[in-house]
Amino acid sequence: MKRLRQSAILELVRTGKIASQDDLLRGLRSRGVEVSQSTLSRDIQELRLAKAGGYYTVASGPSEAHRVTSESLRRIVKEFVVGLDTAGNLFVVKTGSGNASTVSQALDDADWPEVAGSIAGDNTIFIAARTAKEAQKLLKRVQELLA
Repeated sequence: MKRLRQSAILELVRTGKIASQDDLLRGLRSRGVEVSQSTLSRDIQELRLAKAGGYYTVASGPSEAHRVTSESLRRIVKEFVVGLDTAGNLFVVKTGSGNASTVSQALDDADWPEVAGSIAGDNTIFIAARTAKEAQKLLKRVQELLA
């Protein structure tokens, strides 16, 4: 959902003259994408959009656009994560209902070397670490974000 929304934002900015968040909201709604103003503000920050000549532009390359900052990762984890556990080389993250994909995407975008892959459901994320020791390392990393 987030990637789809952010891709639509990037397409709108690259193909049109978007002067305000209201312009972005209207463009997204015309594509059937509903988003709150606060989420749109976070997307603008994460995508590193900037204004030039009164219009939004993409200030970074596409590969950087989907990287999550440590501050936004901390905010997402603190807001949505409700439980953590490990099972062998699996690291399990529990979230509130409907929030697993947001947290999973942020953790994927963090590009941590211990992560082999992840699967998100409605409120649970399974992250395959390369080893049981690395699953414990992931647990500690996320616990630090929660502190």
